[in-house]
Amino acid sequence: MRSSQSFVKGAIILTVAAAVSRALGAIYSIILPRVIGPDGFGLFQMAYPVYNIIFFLAAGGLNVAISKLVAEKLTLGDRWGALRVFRTSLFVLALLGLVSSLGLYLGANFVAVEIMGDPLAAPSIAAISPAIFFVAVMAAFRGFFQGMQRMEPTAQSQVLEQIMRVSTMFVLAYLLLPRGVEMAAAGAAFGAVTGAVAGLFFLIFLFARERVRWRRTAPRSRRGSGEDLMELVKRLAALAIPISLAGIILPIIQFADAAIVPSQLQVAGHPVEEARALFGFLAMGFKVVFMPTIVTAALSMSLVPAVSEANALGHMSIVRSRSMAGLRLTFLFALPAVVGLYLLADDIATLLWPQFPEAGGPIAWLSAGLLFISVQQTSSGILQGLGRPVIPARNLFIGALVKVLLTLVLVPRPAFGAMGAALATVLGFLVASSLNVASLHLLVGLRPNLGLLVVKPAVAIATMGVAVRLIQSSFTGFPLPHEVVTLAAVFGGAVVYGLTLLLVGGLTVQDLHLIPRIGPRVAAILERAGLVSRD
Repeated sequence: MRSSQSFVKGAIILTVAAAVSRALGAIYSIILPRVIGPDGFGLFQMAYPVYNIIFFLAAGGLNVAISKLVAEKLTLGDRWGALRVFRTSLFVLALLGLVSSLGLYLGANFVAVEIMGDPLAAPSIAAISPAIFFVAVMAAFRGFFQGMQRMEPTAQSQVLEQIMRVSTMFVLAYLLLPRGVEMAAAGAAFGAVTGAVAGLFFLIFLFARERVRWRRTAPRSRRGSGEDLMELVKRLAALAIPISLAGIILPIIQFADAAIVPSQLQVAGHPVEEARALFGFLAMGFKVVFMPTIVTAALSMSLVPAVSEANALGHMSIVRSRSMAGLRLTFLFALPAVVGLYLLADDIATLLWPQFPEAGGPIAWLSAGLLFISVQQTSSGILQGLGRPVIPARNLFIGALVKVLLTLVLVPRPAFGAMGAALATVLGFLVASSLNVASLHLLVGLRPNLGLLVVKPAVAIATMGVAVRLIQSSFTGFPLPHEVVTLAAVFGGAVVYGLTLLLVGGLTVQDLHLIPRIGPRVAAILERAGLVSRD
């Protein structure tokens, strides 16, 4: 029970850190395009997928592998063996990170010209390349602390890393803008380097303090330290490679857009500068649509231990009920967000980027994708809780292939253009999420009740849609800023949706209990008020 509580506590800590990091990321997504424009933002976005792919290939899953092996050693009381795992991993990650950073730096021009089709992307790719080394080394320290079931160092370093990254991004982008949009984008990309350095030095400080404590308390015995070095490296690789391959899929999707969309738009007759700006608008739309997924990411994380516990005890009925509750919450959250993004796409774009309302088109086209991305996240958490992590990785890979093929077909067509990439993303995640749900049906006999999932939320969504339009029309003729009207429509629609959902019985106590930390408290209050019931 204690280890289970530690796991859930650690998940909550990492979820909060991820929420803060995502919030900071949302800030730069809103402000940076205002500083360097959509073409500069497009150049900036071309660098990150390349960086992510190379990082995941070099070191993506090693922090999880390190945490597992360190935990094994500590369970046996072998602290010196745990330190040996860390030192070996640190050496391997430092070497891989150094080679990868140098390779990307030296190959920046080749990647920009031959793959991205835009030589102005080279400075951003070169600027971000050193970050691979520092993030790889940081992964060793994070894995060590996670193996001790101490999630605070990872969470704290993530927040510090993001703060330094965003701060550097704005300062350098502003200072370098007079030297050209490509240099401003490179300055923004370099924020990943300063952020990684800050996070790494923070972890080094914590590790040095921890090592002093260990020297005082650890026994002199070095049991386990004689384990064959190559055998240890093989064990690390065996654990890390599958995780890295699974983690690389989303960066591949982003890389495909960065490599295909601008070049295919040029094939369709758009000048290089226009193609770059259109890709920038698409990237801005992606940022908006992905913001709400932090909620379903947290839900997915909470489902892993909940489903794992029931599965370990052989209680398949509980597995099914918790899985169904997870999917219900996903639909209850994602469906109104989809409708809200679609109805208010242009207003949201104007609110975030007053000088670039063109970003409203990608937001509207991508809005439906939020539902399928959310279902993919939740169903992946359930499958991971069942001990089947390969299945969601495989299904996401299939969805990625569909997305890439459709992007190649649709983007050059004048009827679609950059919106073809948005539609391809929606359909790719539709395939991935559908395959996940089908896998759950085969594994645990899960049969989603579409009436329960869709009908009651649909009533609330319809009411919300009417409320949004009424709020907008009510303010017509008043001398209010557009931003105030948009925010009033967003918050008013959310309140009407929540109240309607409670009135039609669209929420249950079991649903709310799946929300980390605050869910049970909210459920108790609403149950006493008679607004929710138990299934």
